[in-house]
Amino acid sequence: MNRQSPTLIPTVCGNTIITDASDGIGQTFDPATGQVVAEFARAGQQEVDLAVSAARKAFDEGPWGRMRPFERGRVLMRIAELITERREELVRLECADSGKPLRDAHWEVDCSARFFEFYAGATDKLHGNSIPLGPDWSDWTVKDAIGVSLHIIPWNYPFQLIARGVAPALAAGCSVIIKPSAETPVTAYEFMKICQDAGLPEGQVNLVNGRGSVAGDMLARHRGVDQITFTGSVETGQSVLAAAATHAVPCSMELGGKSAQILFADADLDRALPIIASGVFTHCGQVCNAGTRLVVERNIHNSVVDRLQAMIGDMSMGAGIDDPDLGPLINLGHKKDVDAFYEIAREEGELILGAETPKTEPLSNGAFVRPALVTGAGNETRIAREEIFGPILTVIPFDGAEDAARIANDSPFGLVAGVHTTNVDAALAMSERLRVGQVWVNSFAVGLDVEFPFGGYKLSGFGREKGLEALAAYQQVKNICVHHPLPR
Repeated sequence: MNRQSPTLIPTVCGNTIITDASDGIGQTFDPATGQVVAEFARAGQQEVDLAVSAARKAFDEGPWGRMRPFERGRVLMRIAELITERREELVRLECADSGKPLRDAHWEVDCSARFFEFYAGATDKLHGNSIPLGPDWSDWTVKDAIGVSLHIIPWNYPFQLIARGVAPALAAGCSVIIKPSAETPVTAYEFMKICQDAGLPEGQVNLVNGRGSVAGDMLARHRGVDQITFTGSVETGQSVLAAAATHAVPCSMELGGKSAQILFADADLDRALPIIASGVFTHCGQVCNAGTRLVVERNIHNSVVDRLQAMIGDMSMGAGIDDPDLGPLINLGHKKDVDAFYEIAREEGELILGAETPKTEPLSNGAFVRPALVTGAGNETRIAREEIFGPILTVIPFDGAEDAARIANDSPFGLVAGVHTTNVDAALAMSERLRVGQVWVNSFAVGLDVEFPFGGYKLSGFGREKGLEALAAYQQVKNICVHHPLPR
């Protein structure tokens, strides 16, 4: 895209395309180079009202809710097909807008298509239950769509997280409003065009670009919204919950993490260590379920640190489109926040750095930070307890399985965990003890994983994304009871 005349991304309310929005124009930048990727129309109250009105009309009066479920499934399947057809275009846009390496962008787009395939197959299987009340009574439940669903999307996986929530919402019969991050709005508009091309009815999906503190807050407080799905930080999530409480609507909240990867001495280190590294350094550590605490059995601690140090020393850094080991952070502001944790790490333990940041233009202007290991810092330190959202792995030794479980659970978060061992008994026992929403054994953050539920305990949020469990967020259960005695 040309820096002097960037693409302008509109706000989309039903069939109304808005390029001159009431909160002005924003810009999004390539975090590897600092160059402008696109401009976008920032919504204010007027555009928020239009989007909610369009979604409300689509839900209350539109054809989507009157279609037979298998017909809705065919439209969702067509969305999946179009995502796959436009894969390379979407991947390149995502690399530029978010900075992620090419392989991660490919995964993101492929996973997005899988969500629509998966929920397309679920549309005609959303069964209720028959409840036995005895002779002369019939009682059953019906699963109704909850209504207008608001999706507040973070910047780290913008296209995939749209698909993750919107696909089950549409499968359930809802209409949708998407509020993407102001940092990464580009592929959200491409998603809107795919929905239109797939034949989704007018107003069924709407796009509101803008600042979270303005458009996002207005949407969360809007009385025309029936449900909110949010992914992001604990602090922003708490603000969304407070806004949602003003009109008492349910929320699905996927918040932060400080996830532990537990490494037993009997693990196959040649297999485990690359998995552990990928679990923390993918997308430069900007992943909610990143395994940023390595809880390692003490007798292998030093050798594990040595091997990990060699791995991060060999990492390459660069623009996402060049598919390096590490791309940039999302922006220079976040780089400043992550840099502060490097200083904290030096105060609380020993900081071991890897790779080298790019030294020549245009990459020297990018938001790059070096991958890092931290040793000698206990589980009570800030570096081990606070979510950094950057490529820093804290290594903590343990003595025995009970100690490992205690350290892993001693966290304000409870999103995911990894367990690496060749002992099946140890793996199953540890999985039972961990207070997290998902446990991976001898793996971490598995592939195109749309089938199993994802969500957290404690400050990591509530509700579940992915899998059949995700559909519950977009449904209400209605009970119908009929008394039908024989005539006397």
